[in-house]
Amino acid sequence: MSHISEIKFEELNRLVGFLDFFQRVDALMSEEEKRDMLECEEIMEFYEELYNTGFLLVFDWKSWLDQNEIYKNIANNIEEHVTKADLDTLRKLTTSYIRGDRFTEGLFEGVILNGHVTKILTRLKELMDK
Repeated sequence: MSHISEIKFEELNRLVGFLDFFQRVDALMSEEEKRDMLECEEIMEFYEELYNTGFLLVFDWKSWLDQNEIYKNIANNIEEHVTKADLDTLRKLTTSYIRGDRFTEGLFEGVILNGHVTKILTRLKELMDK
């Protein structure tokens, strides 16, 4: 079952507000520096905003990942796919990462470290600017 709820521009804008932070994390040179950033308050605030804004969806995320194989392995380069993604896909992808973290501890940290969150927020900003 999939339920795509509406989300307001203001709520999306609150999430895009974290883009600068994630770009700074991506710009750090060493894996150690990036891992140190995972402990900071902005990560927890972003996580909470995903829930508070209603960005996350109630749907069968495991089946969705089975149908969208490229996103299953977080080591995959998803940039080309994300740059073409619509809002619903970005929401489903983010939800899959958050829900997946419950079963695979550290998955969301990995998504941050490899730049996927930055790619998602960059695409979200592009969609909002249209």
